[in-house]
Amino acid sequence: TTLFRSACIKGLQYILAFVTFPYLTRVLQVENFGAVVFAQGIIQYFVLLTDYGFNLIAPRDIAMQDDMEERGKVFASIFFSKVVLLAFSSVFFGISLLVLNMFYGIDIILYLLTFTLVIGYVLYPIWFFQGIQQMKYITFVDVLAKIISLCGIFYFVNSAEDYLIAAFFQAINPLIAAVASWCILYKNYPEVFCLTDIKSIKAELLKGWSVFISSIAINLYTASNLVFLGMLTNNTVVGYFSGAKKIIDNITALFSPITQAVYPHISKLAAESKLKALEFIKKVFLLLGVGNFLLSLFICIFADWIIKTLLGVGYEQSVMLLRIMAFLPFIIALSNVFGVQTMLPFGMQSTFSKILMGAAGLNTVIVVPAIYFLESVGVSISIMVTECVVTGMMFFALNKHGLKIWGRSEEHTSELQSHHDLVCRLL
Repeated sequence: TTLFRSACIKGLQYILAFVTFPYLTRVLQVENFGAVVFAQGIIQYFVLLTDYGFNLIAPRDIAMQDDMEERGKVFASIFFSKVVLLAFSSVFFGISLLVLNMFYGIDIILYLLTFTLVIGYVLYPIWFFQGIQQMKYITFVDVLAKIISLCGIFYFVNSAEDYLIAAFFQAINPLIAAVASWCILYKNYPEVFCLTDIKSIKAELLKGWSVFISSIAINLYTASNLVFLGMLTNNTVVGYFSGAKKIIDNITALFSPITQAVYPHISKLAAESKLKALEFIKKVFLLLGVGNFLLSLFICIFADWIIKTLLGVGYEQSVMLLRIMAFLPFIIALSNVFGVQTMLPFGMQSTFSKILMGAAGLNTVIVVPAIYFLESVGVSISIMVTECVVTGMMFFALNKHGLKIWGRSEEHTSELQSHHDLVCRLL
């Protein structure tokens, strides 16, 4: 019964997220849809700065705390670190907005409304619920936020001129989830309501630096591609690309509850037994690999039908882009298992960062000329090439360290040998 209820809730959560997207592509039309997406791409830099890699570090740190009082202290130090980053980000954002408006006359209201995303993500302690492995809370608040956002969009957004309202109701999604989350924390986890000091905040920022650099690298070959495309072309081209890319992102998000849930569990297993962690990772690899391969194959074959059904009239140029990026869900699933689920829990943060920095450099070199000559087709090809390189480099790095996701790894053999030696000594 519990599993069935959980599956139903997650299904509803996914449907709510997927319904909003095709409605907006039709109502806002290509140009205004592209303008909103471009603004969201710019704001992602500030989301990245305020997150600071805590989405990967915080769940692990929370999961390793069995004492409630210590867990509360960890929560406070991480949360106030994010608040400090928000303060700096807000000042920089405000100054940048004024300067850019003086020279380029940008749509200030659109960017101010979209900046609500940053505030919401800072206040939303999703990382805490991941750490204590209480995903039911995340599911509940996400569904609540998406229902409110969806109702606002369907009621108030009726034409292309309503793009500011559309941007606002998308931006408040994490803020609504944050308010609901703090109500749950107040009722069930009072230990998190404590203060911290400057020393603890500095320690958290230093600890998260390497992962933050990795996050910047990821952003340079993901969200930044959209920004480059908008700067070198126009909102219409951005709209064509964003339509296809949003479909890929929604398909990829189908498996995100699994990856979010297993990461703290793998981190805890790795601290206890590398053998058990590897065996569990192999199961996750099989599930995500097969599932995403079948989805990617479906996208490639039925790209034309998918575009017509989801995006509607006017997005015919998105069909080719969707076919080019069709196997992204499969490739990203593999890199997630290799990188986030294996390299980070096994203490390979430095290698993880170097791979992503190398991929960011590669993408930066190829994406600008690719956009110049091929526009949206070029950026789609650039993304595919970069993701394939990332996945391949992670695969070879794991093999070099004796961590094979399939077959018998050196870690496996070593641990079995240790058990054998122990038994021999006891006998």
